[in-house]
Amino acid sequence: MQIRKLREDIGLSQERLAEATGLSLRTVQRAEAGHRVSYASLRALATTFEIDVDLLERELYAMSTAKDDYVEKPLWVRLLLSLPSIRSLGHSDLIRHEVILVAYALFAFAASFAVPRVEFSFGHVTTTDALHFSAFSALLCAYIVSVTLRLRHQFSGQTPTSA
Repeated sequence: MQIRKLREDIGLSQERLAEATGLSLRTVQRAEAGHRVSYASLRALATTFEIDVDLLERELYAMSTAKDDYVEKPLWVRLLLSLPSIRSLGHSDLIRHEVILVAYALFAFAASFAVPRVEFSFGHVTTTDALHFSAFSALLCAYIVSVTLRLRHQFSGQTPTSA
């Protein structure tokens, strides 16, 4: 139950509702926008709409009224979706990055069989180990991009094909 819907159902403008309730126009606008207003303001609105003030308060401020508006994202999702390097990319850019990363991973893995096995001077790491690590890292990054695409779709309402 929204203040705006109740107001429109009885055919009042915001200004007329403010006059009828004795509230300021700004208070009516705030109530319609979903901001908390005083109990006295709610009582005036409830009287005008001829509904119980406690029912109006529960309906306006209950978390379950607009389930999708109150979906809490886990911290790791908020962090991942807020990364500047990912946030600025559109859907098609993310898909392109994912494809390039997977292609690179396949290339690095295939190259690990073709290059000579040479040991680096530190940590007994070989060229093959470095290429395998590079391929694994690229696949991990591709997976993160893939998860980001799905999380954007789930939490922002974007369709998978929108940019």
